[in-house]
Amino acid sequence: MKELSFLKNVILTVFCLLLNIWVAAQNKKQTEEKKKETIDKQQLLALEYSWLKAEFGLDTAYLSTIMDDSFMSISASGITTKQDELVDYYKTISQRLRDSIFIDSFRLEKNVINLYGNTAVITFIVHTFRKEKGIPGERRTRFYDVWIKRNGKWKAVASQGTRVME
Repeated sequence: MKELSFLKNVILTVFCLLLNIWVAAQNKKQTEEKKKETIDKQQLLALEYSWLKAEFGLDTAYLSTIMDDSFMSISASGITTKQDELVDYYKTISQRLRDSIFIDSFRLEKNVINLYGNTAVITFIVHTFRKEKGIPGERRTRFYDVWIKRNGKWKAVASQGTRVME
């Protein structure tokens, strides 16, 4: 009888030990996944900021590196491709110069980043501080961007912006 009781205790002890090892491994895995998610979110927010900075600076060479070849943008005038979008940046800047509109600075507000494996959906408001014909002004635009991670790099695949009316 004592041998049976001892055997039960040994089995129970081994089971508890294995269970503790399994729980510790799961906790480590979750911690690593959260760390990776935090890094991805930081990278994506930096990419969004760089995207806007490049757009305002007419750096289409940089913009072309962050857009996937399948990139599409949706605006009030319709759907555009990556190439259309890059050309539109030139047109927009030219129009701003003709209308004497200059972006002094901007900031991102109300950022929400949702990750789904190698896909990210980001929404935010870009708050620009500008001068139009010398008169200071502000503008807010809400964006909805979709990114995919290919070969370890995030690429924008879709974007949509809507002016926020105040």
